[in-house]
Amino acid sequence: MNLIISLIYAPIVLFSLKYFDIKTASIYIFIFSFFWFLANIKKGFKEYGFSLLYIIFALFAYLVQDSLFLKITPSILAFIVTSFVLYSYITKNNFVIYYIEKFKKDLNDEDKIYLQNSTLFWFFVALTNLILHLFILYYDNIIIWTIYSSFAWYFVFIFGLIIQIIHKKIYFNRKKYA
Repeated sequence: MNLIISLIYAPIVLFSLKYFDIKTASIYIFIFSFFWFLANIKKGFKEYGFSLLYIIFALFAYLVQDSLFLKITPSILAFIVTSFVLYSYITKNNFVIYYIEKFKKDLNDEDKIYLQNSTLFWFFVALTNLILHLFILYYDNIIIWTIYSSFAWYFVFIFGLIIQIIHKKIYFNRKKYA
């Protein structure tokens, strides 16, 4: 559900700001986020936490009457993800290993070490995404912001995944022939 919302949030903000004043747009985003919150309240904080963030920023946008609060939300989410990946690397409590073991229980120690070490790479991928979000926000073109904030940021992570897959194949092939 969060994936779908992240795809449609920016176009909804664009549409709202194009046809309505900031107060009305904020109300629409608030209502949209509130229904999203209600739909996910029983699923736990991981699911409804994002909608809560959208609600808070819609309220700020309404009170301050500045669209920046609606447009900064994806950047804040990118910051949270970046911080979470860095925290995962520092504490060596890798969330990727957790989910892989949850679904596929046969990870050997070499795979775990590789995944833990690749967390730093994913921090830099997430950091790149955050920097791009902030740059586009600063650039202040709502069309470019809408494109990047809705779906283009996924390409940063897809590119990172491709790099990691290639690296993993080279890394394990080199170890096999060494």
